[in-house]
Amino acid sequence: MKTPDPMKIPEACSSLADIRDAIDRIDHEIIEALGRRMDYVKAASRFKESESAIPAPERVAAMLPQRAAWAREHGLDADFIENLFVQVIHWYIDQQIDYWRQTRGRA
Repeated sequence: MKTPDPMKIPEACSSLADIRDAIDRIDHEIIEALGRRMDYVKAASRFKESESAIPAPERVAAMLPQRAAWAREHGLDADFIENLFVQVIHWYIDQQIDYWRQTRGRA
């Protein structure tokens, strides 16, 4: 099986096809990372004594400013990234609740 060509840096791209290939690869990496994140979210449910412990609002409150700071460090709009993570986090919370119920027999 042939290994894919290495992704070009933006300055080395010589066509829109090169750019689109790189964007597709990055999006695939993001989706893989979200899948790995889900594995940890599900694993965290083992340490939650009750369904009501899952949302952990104090953890969310600590996470959001940190993600905004990381965004600024990478030259991204901090407000956009923070709002994006609000959606991401709440979706994962919902997924963890569903998983918690399935694994604890309360689905």
